Amino acid sequence: MTRIALFLAFVLSLTVLPAMAQDKPAAAPQPEPMRIVLTRSPEPCEPDCREWLAAQGAITSETLGELRRALASLNGRKVPLLVYSTGGTVEVAIAMGELARKSGLDIAVARTVFSQRDPALGTIDERSPLCASACTLFLAGGQRRIIPPQSRIGVHQQTIVETETTTVRDYKIVRGRKELVDERTETRTVKQEQATGEIDARMRRHLDAMGLDRSFLEVTVSTPADTMRYLKPDEMLATTIATELGSATLAFSGLRASQAPRAPANLNAAAVLPATLVAPATPIGSVELGPHRGGRLRLALSIGEGRYQQTAALRMRLLFGDAPIPTRLRTVTLSLPNGPPIVARNEDGSDPEAPMTADILRETLCGLTDRTAVSLKIEPPAEDGNPASWQRSGTAAELLRLPTLRNAVCR
Repeated sequence: MTRIALFLAFVLSLTVLPAMAQDKPAAAPQPEPMRIVLTRSPEPCEPDCREWLAAQGAITSETLGELRRALASLNGRKVPLLVYSTGGTVEVAIAMGELARKSGLDIAVARTVFSQRDPALGTIDERSPLCASACTLFLAGGQRRIIPPQSRIGVHQQTIVETETTTVRDYKIVRGRKELVDERTETRTVKQEQATGEIDARMRRHLDAMGLDRSFLEVTVSTPADTMRYLKPDEMLATTIATELGSATLAFSGLRASQAPRAPANLNAAAVLPATLVAPATPIGSVELGPHRGGRLRLALSIGEGRYQQTAALRMRLLFGDAPIPTRLRTVTLSLPNGPPIVARNEDGSDPEAPMTADILRETLCGLTDRTAVSLKIEPPAEDGNPASWQRSGTAAELLRLPTLRNAVCR
């Protein structure tokens, strides 16, 4: 080998080998594949412990098998399924929805927090429920579809997902010869920008078979694939992706809402519960909240029949002295120990001063003691008042007038 060739080989070896040692950019983290496991409440509850199927993670080609195995483990028992997922493969999600409907499953949106000591035990976390993209096609298969109002139900055009596989080989040049150092296979997921007519048709057949309003598909296909539209509570009802708005714990009642209202298909129309379905409320007292524009703000409380057989409706009306304050754009968040926040709203668009109402399980209210720590937070419109002064923490006896409430609810 000539001196020139030797020099070139030496230079190449210096330039190739250091490149191999450089760190490669980290790949984007992939969501964990969905696991579906039978979960039980950790509280002492034998023999009537709450059980549910917890389905969490991305829907992949393996997930349908996960659901089949989970259902087989029930041996014919009926338990609700709680789902928390960013989405995944469309075809698998549709097949899972069909299997859920065939099995008569009720599906609620909530996250399960598993016990570190025993993975078969878990608690329900409703602080930020999520079911997005292809997850909604799975959710559509629920016999009942129970969605907490604070949930993120995300829709967009569904895309074709393809996997590209590339063989990567690393070489080094030693003494003028190219030698193979490493060989590996790399895969990456590629999404088409637009949903195809075939996917749209398959989704339409699935959603029709599940009994959803056509407006749900219209909202989905009109949202670009690279964005996400999160439905408002009235849209969840209007598109019928939700058969019931409320705590995921309603799934354990096994009871449907009596005379549950069907919301209009028009997305711009508010889903209003007819007043004839709700019995008159019983006043239980009021709570002083603090100063407001030179006066005192207070919250008048009353309790009535809930929309479901196992719930009571807690109603809250804002007053300035004795004069009502508009509540249409406000919410009241009630925080109780060991449970998700309960959000009350005024959903009656025809009456801006109507009470803010939330359905609460009777067993939750009746399980409180006078000294249970609770808090109330009122969210006013951005231009109105000082939100920091519209918050109270105290005992259930002080803020919920618990002795009176207990007499009205816990019989």
